[in-house]
Amino acid sequence: MASVAQAVDIEQVGEDTFRSPIVPSRIERTFGGQTMAQALHAAQRTVEGKLAHSLHCYFVGPGDSSQPATLHVERVRDGRSFATRHVRVFQEERLIFVLIASFHKSGDTGPEHQDPMPVVPAPETITESPYATRIILKEWEDWDVRLVPEKDRDPTAAETTGAGFRNIWFRNTGAALADAPSQALHQAALLYMSDMTLIRSALLPHQGDRIQLASLDHSLWFLRPVRADEWMLYSQSSPSAQSGTGLAQGKIFNQRGELVAVAMQEGLTRTMREDVSGSTANGNWQNV
Repeated sequence: MASVAQAVDIEQVGEDTFRSPIVPSRIERTFGGQTMAQALHAAQRTVEGKLAHSLHCYFVGPGDSSQPATLHVERVRDGRSFATRHVRVFQEERLIFVLIASFHKSGDTGPEHQDPMPVVPAPETITESPYATRIILKEWEDWDVRLVPEKDRDPTAAETTGAGFRNIWFRNTGAALADAPSQALHQAALLYMSDMTLIRSALLPHQGDRIQLASLDHSLWFLRPVRADEWMLYSQSSPSAQSGTGLAQGKIFNQRGELVAVAMQEGLTRTMREDVSGSTANGNWQNV
């Protein structure tokens, strides 16, 4: 399968217009993280001297993984410290995704604090995968993803008493990221990965339920420099699920304990009708 670096290797086809590659996939619908990463990468290519610090996305409709997409970037604002971009993604003139991202010039200083990293076993000691199906494992062969067993939760973490809580170690093993000095590429890769497992945390308290699952929106804040080819801990929890939607949040730490990013996602978590086949159980984007 294509690496994340290949997936975000977009082609410029016009002024602030880009075309995505066709990424070989075993999944019919385009993976949401891939579309997000491509849109962020397109926006970043129109910004000089600044890196993304926050972004907000909406999945407007399903994407077809066998077709390319066209990405239109709007330069909303270019300031001295911040820049704002709006990206719309189309397939055959059909809008499937929108992103708005803000970019910040480095060098500003101010107060600093962060949440502590959960106490969990080192990734090298864990072999458990969060995925239950072989097709999912094959889809992301350039990612090493390891689920911290429930018995190894940090007993001092307040989140362990809430619904839908888990920790996942991950890193990218592709050569392109290991050789890439660009923070922009590592940010795109982290955004790609942030969609891979997050909304599933909303279903952890509801094991056995037949659920139609799809991403609706996704937000992410980059807080510190990231290296997607190094181990990072994705600490996930779900504060609420109701009315056919679930909310999930994730804190991403590097192995030094630095909080590098925070993600929030709302997804469709609708109870499936009896006449809906199992093949559509994961909704439009299959991002689990």
